[in-house]
Amino acid sequence: MKKLLLLAPMAGLTHAAFRELVASYGKPDFFFTEMLNVRAIVYQNPEKDPYLITAEKDKPLIAQLAGKDPALFRKAVKHLEKLNLFAGYDLNFGCARGAIQRYGWGVSLMKEPSLCAEIVAAVKEVTTKPISAKIRSGFEHNPDKLLHFAQTIVAAGIEFITLHPRTAEEGFKRPARWEEIKLLVENLSIPIIGNGDIFSPEDAQKLLETTGCQGVMIGRAALLRPWIFRDIKKFFQNKEIINPPSPTDAPSKHWSLIEKLLPKKLQEKRFELWLFWYLQNFPFGLHYFRQVKKEKDLEKKLNLLKELLTAEKIKPYPAKPYLLR
Repeated sequence: MKKLLLLAPMAGLTHAAFRELVASYGKPDFFFTEMLNVRAIVYQNPEKDPYLITAEKDKPLIAQLAGKDPALFRKAVKHLEKLNLFAGYDLNFGCARGAIQRYGWGVSLMKEPSLCAEIVAAVKEVTTKPISAKIRSGFEHNPDKLLHFAQTIVAAGIEFITLHPRTAEEGFKRPARWEEIKLLVENLSIPIIGNGDIFSPEDAQKLLETTGCQGVMIGRAALLRPWIFRDIKKFFQNKEIINPPSPTDAPSKHWSLIEKLLPKKLQEKRFELWLFWYLQNFPFGLHYFRQVKKEKDLEKKLNLLKELLTAEKIKPYPAKPYLLR
């Protein structure tokens, strides 16, 4: 069976411009939107919703949905089906951000398996497209609880699960527990996608070999190196990996795509949000980011960035980016 590569859904980051940037270097097998609020989908005009903008090459594209009301999930998917933009729907049962948990969304829903099953059933009523779920370990590393939750949503109709094996409290502070991915692989009949601590092609291969999972979802490493999917595919085919592009290539392309695809009010904020991650390729990346952010004029920001990166070079994949060590 072919091992799948997926771009992780990341709020404020996996918008149409970034997805198109990734595609320009080498596409994953599936793209995901950033998190979409089901209430907003139901009550806002979809033609004016910047979160529903799609690009030319970001296909197949899966919409990731967040909320907690089964009726709103049903209505949201019914609306989205009319737009015919998405190849499937992913249910967010894993986001651990504070605001999301305060709403009772994301990983908070893992405390309510029966409600999650209702959400899955509600979505299945209005679409025949694949329905997946992205989950975490929960609020503790308890294999029995994790497996029970996964079995509950599979029984309700989930067709594949992506597991980020960290608890809600851990954030990125501790290594992902890949053994929990293996637990789901060995006990469920649906495909399991592994997520967490993949920073190189070698990491992707190690995850697949040690867990037996059917695919790899990559988030932070794709922000750092948008060409990582190209390199993983070459690595899997035993082909030589192409040298990284010049340090200024990705920022230049990304800004052009942001200008083309995103509303003006979002452009600068979205670019800076990504730039924080991308600059971690360089030993003085945090210093560079602060310098660029100080500039008030957009053109000066872009010129300074180009000046700072011209003398830099992106090295072959390090074990971990500088600021994450």
